[in-house]
Formats: sequence, C-alpha cells, structure tokens
Amino acid sequence: MNYTRDKEALLRHFKKDPILFGYHIGDLDDFYFDNCKWAVFEENEVRESVLIYTGLEMPTVLAFGLDDRFNSFLETLLPVLPDRFYSHYQKVSLEIFQKAFINRPLGSHLKMKLVADDFLSHVYNDLEIRRLDMSSKKGLLELYERSYPGNYFDDRMLETGKYFGCIMDGEIVCVSGVHVHSDEYKISVLGNITTHPDYRGKGLATAVTAKLVNELRDDGNTVALNVKQDNLAAIKCYRKLGFEIHCEYEESFFTRIE
Repeated sequence: MNYTRDKEALLRHFKKDPILFGYHIGDLDDFYFDNCKWAVFEENEVRESVLIYTGLEMPTVLAFGLDDRFNSFLETLLPVLPDRFYSHYQKVSLEIFQKAFINRPLGSHLKMKLVADDFLSHVYNDLEIRRLDMSSKKGLLELYERSYPGNYFDDRMLETGKYFGCIMDGEIVCVSGVHVHSDEYKISVLGNITTHPDYRGKGLATAVTAKLVNELRDDGNTVALNVKQDNLAAIKCYRKLGFEIHCEYEESFFTRIE
C-alpha cells in the first residue's frame, strides 16, 4: 500500500480536474493537511488517489478516479479503510465498497462550478450582511439546529473567515460559508448554506451567497459547491449566481461487514 505526503505530486494530479478534486486541493493546505492520509496509485507520479480525512468525529473518504483502473485501486484499499466512514464517491464504485461495507445511502449529488463574471452584487446592497467569526458561533449553531440539522460543520470551517450571515432583528437568519477554503491553493468549496424557515422565499440565500462568491472570486479562487440532486430550489439559486453542473456523485455512510 502506497501513501504520500508529496503535495506537489498530489496537486499535479488534482489539477487534472480541479472541480472534481476541489476538496482534495483545499485539504493540501496546512490548515487541513495533518488530518489527511493520501493513498496513491504510483507514488512518484500520482495516477489515482483516495483521501482519508480524520479531522472530524466521523472519518471521511473521498474516492474519485479518472479512469477504469480506479476501482481496482480502490478494492486494494478496502482492508485499510476505517470501519465506519462517510464517503463521497462515483456511482461506479458502489459495488466495490459493498464487498466489505454496508451502505447507508445519502443520495445523489452534483458538483457545480462557478463560470459567471457577474455576481449580482445588487441583490445584497440593502441587507445587513456581516462576516461571521467565532463570536457568532452560538447564533450560527442555533440557525443550523432550526433549519439545517445534521449538517456538515465544525469550528475550523468558521475559522477560515469565509462565512457571511444576514442579520435581522439581531439574529442570523441566513448564512453562506465554505466546507473547504485555501488562500494558498486558490480553491473554495461552498457549504453550510441555509435560511431560517421563517425567512425563506425572500432571496436571502442568493444575496448572502453572492456576497461570499464576490469575495472569493475577487481573491482569484476557483469556486465550486456540492448540492443534492433533488434540491431543485438550491440548484436554481446557484444557477442564478452563475454556477453550472460539472458532474454527479454519491454520498453514503459505510459500516464494515462483520
């Protein structure tokens, strides 16, 4: 089994498809890197890679390949994967995982990429939108508990400084943030975007996300996001902001067969 910590070799591979590998590129940043284990096929010049991320309570396995040999490589990794993990993967890899793991599917998702140059700055000019930091954590968690329970969030995401909230009556009623962000590698993957149920239908998510996207693109970042395929309202919002669909993938929880 080959593993590597050669950032340059990994980055050369991931740049072949920076949207598919957006999380991978962001996780090369020192902010995340110590929590990453990079299994690779052909170590010196990476041909395929699987990322095992241990920075959260539940390990995460990101399993995306570029050609037919990927599934053979993935099968060799089955014995060394965690006994329980959350995974993003391509549909063609499901039967490989199921040789050793029970699958609890979380649905089909889309990866979208930002392609537009006009980010609708006018949609947030009349709103109170603030950059959020750790002092905002309590209000942010209350919003997630009310409108987005079970979301993928930890303090490190907020520490990136790339979270914006719409404030009404002193409370955060809408938020847009990132799952992964790296100034060094110029990559941002949006995430944890939600609106309080009492304030939906007012365009707040579009406005707050536009504010965030403007800053990210001004910084020269590639901007991507993941969204559940059946979340038509969110997809409509992201299309309005200038995102287009890049590819489809699956999310699951896997538990090793005893």
